[in-house]
Amino acid sequence: MPSGTNTTSAEEPRGDEEPQAGPRSQLSLFRQRAFSGLWTGSVASSIGSSAGLLAINWLVYTVTGSAIDLALVGIAGVIPRVIFGVFSGTLADRYSKLRLMVVADAFRAATMITFAAVLAFAGFQLYVVLAAVFILGIGQSIFRPAINSFLPRAVPKAQLGAANGLFMAAQQVTSIAGSPLGGILIAAVGVAATLAFNGASYAVSALMIVFVSLSLQSKGDPADSKKEQSTFVQQLKGGFSYINGERGLLKLTLASFGANFFLSLFFTFIVVYVTTVLHQSAFVYGVIGAAGGAGFGFGSLLVGRLRPERRFGVWFAAPWGVTGLSILGLVLFPNTVAAMVFLFVGTAFGGFGNTTFFTGVQRFVPREVLGRYLSIDEVGSLAASPAGQVAGGLIIAAYGLGPDFLLAALGTAAFSFGLLLFSDVRSLRT
Repeated sequence: MPSGTNTTSAEEPRGDEEPQAGPRSQLSLFRQRAFSGLWTGSVASSIGSSAGLLAINWLVYTVTGSAIDLALVGIAGVIPRVIFGVFSGTLADRYSKLRLMVVADAFRAATMITFAAVLAFAGFQLYVVLAAVFILGIGQSIFRPAINSFLPRAVPKAQLGAANGLFMAAQQVTSIAGSPLGGILIAAVGVAATLAFNGASYAVSALMIVFVSLSLQSKGDPADSKKEQSTFVQQLKGGFSYINGERGLLKLTLASFGANFFLSLFFTFIVVYVTTVLHQSAFVYGVIGAAGGAGFGFGSLLVGRLRPERRFGVWFAAPWGVTGLSILGLVLFPNTVAAMVFLFVGTAFGGFGNTTFFTGVQRFVPREVLGRYLSIDEVGSLAASPAGQVAGGLIIAAYGLGPDFLLAALGTAAFSFGLLLFSDVRSLRT
């Protein structure tokens, strides 16, 4: 992306200079019009999606009262990201990343607005909810590898940690506004209007990305002028060959597969915890969700200042191990204040680990294969989530929420800390 003060092409490396520590270096990124445009769109869509996700979970659980149905909603969102994720990474490496992002956001906006209309005029139908969530998952599978592989071409390499932190903080901290806003909207105007609000937020994001694309065209940016000589299938195979040759990265993906299974036992069923253990309302559910978003954003912002990506294998694994242990706090201290504190701490470590991972990978993996690597890693990481969501629903139905959360805590900690036993993971660095 071009900068308002820098004429370097968005596709050209910006150098490996050391970043200036502190918030001033992060704020300088907003002087780049394209970066600020993408960030603004991210804020808009994150607020809307936080409110929309809360509305969907609240609708399903309050209407059906079934943890299994709630798990089905989570599975419906993950399956398309597993099925289409690998191919979307190859698309991101072949075609215009910005155009793919616009298509994905427009797709999601139309889906949510249509879903809201069907709910308002035809009433609740579980299969309609599942279909809408499935379609949203397709849009997300296209959007994520496109934006994550575009970012290293948008900012100086040394500022990637700050840029990733700002994006992840935007996506998570907006839960502070989005989740409570979702609870307020549900109470004030209903679930359908809340879903329509989510659809409008995706439309705003698409419009901002269009402005970014026009800005790049006005600068004569060569981002989409390259013609690929290899076929789609050849590029797809090349992505698998790359990750198979990088054993440390492969271990990160495989361990994430296990950890995400156990994390699904927890995050999918927070609404059950709020309603059946804490006996609280949709608004409190939103506030607790906001605490998690704030923690993730706080941890993400620290990466730009501490530069843990220099040993990103270690600083991805260890924080997620702490996140697993923090889940124990919700089991041992079942009250609203404690839930907010433990969720904030746990997600802060998770945000730190995730942002470190993306920053390290963006600097470590060659640009021409970055989209494919990111999508393959996401597919591998998410593939266990549907099984975890089903298992969580069955455990809760048979034994209650306590054993489910306890298993989530111990399993996440074991898989994450276990990564530190491997020398090729500990040696991953930029």
